[in-house]
Amino acid sequence: GVPGAVTNQPPGNATAPINGPAQTLAAAGTPGAGAQGALAGGKRESTINYEVDKTIRVVRASTGQVKRLSAAVVVNHQPSTDDKGVVTSVALTAEQIEKMTALVRETIGFSQERGDSVNLMNAPFAVQKAPQSDLPLWQQPEMHDLARSLAWPIGVVLLVALLLFGLVRPGLKAMAKPPPEPEADLEESAQLDALVADDTERPPLLTNSAADDAEAGPTEAQLRLEGARKLARENPVAVANIVKEWMGSEAPA
Repeated sequence: GVPGAVTNQPPGNATAPINGPAQTLAAAGTPGAGAQGALAGGKRESTINYEVDKTIRVVRASTGQVKRLSAAVVVNHQPSTDDKGVVTSVALTAEQIEKMTALVRETIGFSQERGDSVNLMNAPFAVQKAPQSDLPLWQQPEMHDLARSLAWPIGVVLLVALLLFGLVRPGLKAMAKPPPEPEADLEESAQLDALVADDTERPPLLTNSAADDAEAGPTEAQLRLEGARKLARENPVAVANIVKEWMGSEAPA
């Protein structure tokens, strides 16, 4: 042919050896029989995933939700007193039972849509009287328990009172007592000595003239003796101290 005749012509469609037909694959593998067998035994795999939509719904109910409520109430007969003063039990009327049933429904939160049920019945209650104990009050178990519970507090109170009035109070009184005045005691002792000395100097027997003087009025010695008695009545502590001093001075050495 003419050289350069096909220079300006476009090339043909390229064919890949893998995607081509079996004859092309065989032609491509002609250089060796081993290569042709390897291409002829090839394996092709493909995986198609189809995503499925998924919806998750979470329902959280409130804690302690009541599904259904049933209530039964028993009401005692009402007491009634007749003309003689005898107390008896009388059953409730239908109207009273209906009112009580409505009150119970309002109390428990009755709901018809929820299927709640309320039943109220009127029946007499069996009253049993407690047996009376013949034991004395101080022998009953309740009094024993009460005594055990009060023993400790009462003991503490008595102990505190004993310490307060037996030890503390006398000590406070002794501390608060003023000391005796020595000058006043000496003066009162001198007065009492003078009165007693005058009294001892009197004659033991009265003459007629002395009796006349006694009828006329008290003498000076009598006045002094009366003063000593008055001093003993007004201040017996000082007189007792003076007597003790006399007894101590007159005792033999």
